[in-house]
Amino acid sequence: MIKNNYLFLFFFLFAIISCTSNHTDKGVEVPVVADRQKINSPLKKGEVITVVTSEQDASQNYALYLPKNYNDSLRFPVILFFDPHASGSYPVAKYQLLAEKFGYVLIGSNNAKNGMQFDQTNVVVNRLMNEATTRYSIDNGQISVAGFSGGAKVALVSAANHPELVSVIYCGAAIPFDNIQQLSPALGFAGERDMNYTEVMSSGLTLGEKKIDHVVVEWKGKHEWPDSLTFEDAFFWSSFNAMRKKTRSVDHKLIDDYLQKKNKLLNDNQNTLARYNVLNQVIAFLNGLTDVSVYRQMIAAIVKTDLFGKELNRQQEILHTEMNMKQNYAQCFQSKDVGWWKDEIARMRSIKSGDQEKMYQRLLGYLSLASYSYSNNAIKQNNFSSAQQFLTVYKLADPENSEQPFLTACMYARQGDQEKAIASLKEAIGMGLKDKVKIETEESFNSLRSNPEFNKLLGRF
Repeated sequence: MIKNNYLFLFFFLFAIISCTSNHTDKGVEVPVVADRQKINSPLKKGEVITVVTSEQDASQNYALYLPKNYNDSLRFPVILFFDPHASGSYPVAKYQLLAEKFGYVLIGSNNAKNGMQFDQTNVVVNRLMNEATTRYSIDNGQISVAGFSGGAKVALVSAANHPELVSVIYCGAAIPFDNIQQLSPALGFAGERDMNYTEVMSSGLTLGEKKIDHVVVEWKGKHEWPDSLTFEDAFFWSSFNAMRKKTRSVDHKLIDDYLQKKNKLLNDNQNTLARYNVLNQVIAFLNGLTDVSVYRQMIAAIVKTDLFGKELNRQQEILHTEMNMKQNYAQCFQSKDVGWWKDEIARMRSIKSGDQEKMYQRLLGYLSLASYSYSNNAIKQNNFSSAQQFLTVYKLADPENSEQPFLTACMYARQGDQEKAIASLKEAIGMGLKDKVKIETEESFNSLRSNPEFNKLLGRF
């Protein structure tokens, strides 16, 4: 029953997420615009730079980090990053110290983004892979792809098309795996407060059934790129899979470093289920590289305990409840008024501790995403009464998201109320909207092009 609910919800969420091309994820930067002068400039080591791939079109560019020991006499592993907002500089800068520690080249696409079809993103991926292997000293047997949110979907689709990749890392989202028969070894990151937590966790069930090498790591985060300490596992995963594929010799020092990190977690005061998950990670990461029999024995001992069964049942009950609530909320968007939503969201926020608090944090994220989707579609259809209600729910669920006042500005502009449209756009900018191109290309703002206040706002960027 739980598995069937997973799959139902998985496809439901995939349908919603696929159409949310501009939903704002916290903590991302706007894409770096490449400077045409950088086309022929010397490549710098130990620094995040922007590289242009075409002299004819400077918009085709990516963020690059070369470790300080980079030189053409060696072959380096590389991770290609895909951010949902085409901000390749964000993950590259975020993980540059890890790249230095592990000796990796990092490349982040500034072109693949939410709203593009997979045939379009596949072109970007193939271009980036070709750029990496022809322009830099890259080991073709140690190429990995990584993505967050919509970028995770790009990474997974590219890994299904290129199973020769040494690994794929997906954070905060997954794809339906029903028609996928082959995939690079896959590492998922599921934030315990991420609205897509159940989606990523369910991906592990499907990949396990297909006998595809994989593991899912839970971490204490929201819908965002994992912190550096957590994402270090991605570098271990890619390196260990290269060792398994014999494209890299077994590095026992690296194995010891990984075990030291995981043994510390095992020695910390964790519940039985958390220890079980860490042990499974160790086995998945190191199987075939070193003796993991002691960890298998530890798992066998844990599984026999009553406490493990109770904790597992508790987790399944919470996930089952969460999936049912998401299905119910999807129906409530059409049947409940603003007063009901105000009371319900206040009730959700009143839970302040424990697994239920994490569940409601995820559900609030889900309501934010669903509200975006419903309000955006209603605005495009000029269904302003429905759009107003969806936008009200959006603000209740996610009051700090600049996308809500941005969409409100779109609605007012389509209604011909320029004063309210400008006021809402000012609010969005004040809340952190930094994407000038997004404002300039929004069709809803065509009626505002000659408005002095509108052009004054654009002049702020």
